[in-house]
Amino acid sequence: MEPQEALRAEGYQPERVRVVVLPDERTFAYVLSGRGRQFKHRNPAPSRSLCLFYDKDDPALRWLPSDGLAEYLTIVRRHLVFEEVWRRTGSWPCEDTPHGSAPQGGAHPVCTPQMRALARDWARWAA
Repeated sequence: MEPQEALRAEGYQPERVRVVVLPDERTFAYVLSGRGRQFKHRNPAPSRSLCLFYDKDDPALRWLPSDGLAEYLTIVRRHLVFEEVWRRTGSWPCEDTPHGSAPQGGAHPVCTPQMRALARDWARWAA
């Protein structure tokens, strides 16, 4: 994945990523470039895939197969940029998702008013 031109000018490097889509529609993204770098949002070993979303979060806040592969790749690319911003600044550039199990096994809370508004705007209604 090539960085956008403005990011390339800031020294962001291309990323090699392996994306796996399983028959049950689970997806995984593995970073193949830049071994030894730290990642803030990565699943624990043995997977080590990027932690892109929590499967029990509201569907408006995660990728679903009906969104299409191009949207998934956009999420991966954005995540890689956010990881590099975090490495450079120590701050995640948007609302940061908590790690570990959510309260009572449900979804993690959406903390900021901006994210709550986005979740409402992008709500996926049951058929």
